[in-house]
Amino acid sequence: MMRVASETEPMGAQIDIRPVTEATYEAFRHAFAATFGFASSTDEIERSRAWAEYDRLLAARAPDGSIVGTSGALSFGLSLPGARSAACAGITMVSVRADHRRRGLLTRMMVDLLDDAAARSEPFAALWASESPIYGRYGFGPAVPTIDISLDRRHADLHLDGPVGEVRFIDIEEARTTFPALHERFRTTRGGVMSRSDGWWTRVLTEQPSPAKATGPLRLALLPDRGYVIYHLASAWSDGAPRGVVHVHDLVGLDPAALAALWRFAIDTDLSETLEIVRRPPDDPVLHLLRDPARARVGAGWPLYLRLVDVPSALASRGYLVDGTVVVEVADRLRPANAGRWRLTVSDGTGRCDRTDEAPDVSLDVAELAAISLGGVRATALLDAGRIDGSSAAALGLDRLFAAERAPVCDQMF
Repeated sequence: MMRVASETEPMGAQIDIRPVTEATYEAFRHAFAATFGFASSTDEIERSRAWAEYDRLLAARAPDGSIVGTSGALSFGLSLPGARSAACAGITMVSVRADHRRRGLLTRMMVDLLDDAAARSEPFAALWASESPIYGRYGFGPAVPTIDISLDRRHADLHLDGPVGEVRFIDIEEARTTFPALHERFRTTRGGVMSRSDGWWTRVLTEQPSPAKATGPLRLALLPDRGYVIYHLASAWSDGAPRGVVHVHDLVGLDPAALAALWRFAIDTDLSETLEIVRRPPDDPVLHLLRDPARARVGAGWPLYLRLVDVPSALASRGYLVDGTVVVEVADRLRPANAGRWRLTVSDGTGRCDRTDEAPDVSLDVAELAAISLGGVRATALLDAGRIDGSSAAALGLDRLFAAERAPVCDQMF
């Protein structure tokens, strides 16, 4: 349970930070939405209760009772290299009302959220940063780069079509019994993928595409025991011809033929001209499945930001492809227990992280250590950018040690 925090501001107004309750949840959601410039309907708020964790949501209240800040966390499992997983706090719904900015309110909420994560033995925290420059000072680094892909149906022939004839539409109830196990199997193949509770699957399977006008319902398609795809068609017409856009929400294929079949099935949606999908890994196999990859429009997507709440536990949680030893000196102004020199020793693919007085091979902030921790960002790139201190050989050694079989990915916004 989170502690109750209070803060006396320079103007003398006291701000209380307290966990949300079932009764105050609706006001919390409205306050968050107002800061981000949109409105939440009563139906949307009621639906979101399926995955809300009230005791992990914080509302900051002014003396008049109004909510002037919001933040929260979701309990996830984060997939790690080596087919491993660790508990992770998914930081979410962070906002501060404009008339209460720059008074330390965000810092107090972030400290409370990270303290709570530590108390729950969650070695990682993660978030999607709406304004990324804010979160580096709280120790979050962009650890999971993603790409967005747009395909023109006319130029989306694949080298392999796979068993597309075996893909079939299913209803929500069948999806509830088949999709979760497939997603869990997918999580063992890449780092960065969050687990999904029953409540979260309710969100995935009932999400209403926006805007509703000219937008069809979610389509749920299953390739039995091998994968699934969730998408919707946004209808559009020009000069009497269909120009619809297929928006893919989630696509999981557990072998090359399955992956090709599911891509083919979505690409061939009637009345569509293009397919768009976001939050894909930089090494997405579809870029090699395409016969004409130059026609694909690929752009940088939002990266997932990661934070090491407990440095030794986080580094010992993942698997490693090679054995080796490295000494890192970590700076962490928000969580002093992480600061100092750590010796990471990897043997038979398992890491152990201990305090040491040895001279460091590399010195870096905890945000940079988080950025490289899943193998999605190279230490040599950070060295070249002046973000870490050490020799080229030491940075290259970190890259070898932190390498993963595949690029990490996070396939869901939270």
